[in-house]
Amino acid sequence: MQPHRPGNPDHSDRPHPYSAVGTDRIPRRATDRVESAASLLLGVLGLVLVAVAVLTGLQLHGNGLEQARADAVNRISVEATLLEPVDGAIGVDAAASTAQVTAPASWTAPDGREHTGTVPVLGSQPAGSTVPVWVDRSSGAIAPPPVDALQAAVTGVVGGLLVLLVGVLVLLGLRALVHARCAARNHAAWAREWARYEPLWSGR
Repeated sequence: MQPHRPGNPDHSDRPHPYSAVGTDRIPRRATDRVESAASLLLGVLGLVLVAVAVLTGLQLHGNGLEQARADAVNRISVEATLLEPVDGAIGVDAAASTAQVTAPASWTAPDGREHTGTVPVLGSQPAGSTVPVWVDRSSGAIAPPPVDALQAAVTGVVGGLLVLLVGVLVLLGLRALVHARCAARNHAAWAREWARYEPLWSGR
């Protein structure tokens, strides 16, 4: 008597149809291999994308810190004297307005020269009052406020996140495109096989 083979009810030497050496594996289609390769490639690209986003954020943060150091050297805050009263923004209560408007004013540049022009003002201010403004140290012209460390950090974080977001959308779009193309090819192949074998099966 031959020993009983587990999972092989007829005790034959033939491999059981569901054994590891039998025919338990369904043959993979070419489109399945394409999708697997695409998933692997997109996964690698995703890791690269994360690295690029981090490097972009660090680069923007470094550029912001360099700009902050340059602004600290090239810009200085001075007091500007308003030449006209500021009644606040149109349509806003003048007593409680915090909207920024511009008004004519005069100020003294770091080199001692007098300058006149329009300066930003918050809320209502009487003529003759002073407001702080930023000017270029060499020319004395009105300049934007200098970049600080917080702005540099925010710029770096936002820039890195934007790169990551755009990259993820691109990768998801590519994944959807590959899946759609493979699904279309599978459907076409199924339709061809059905047209070939359905008459044999149905006897028509």
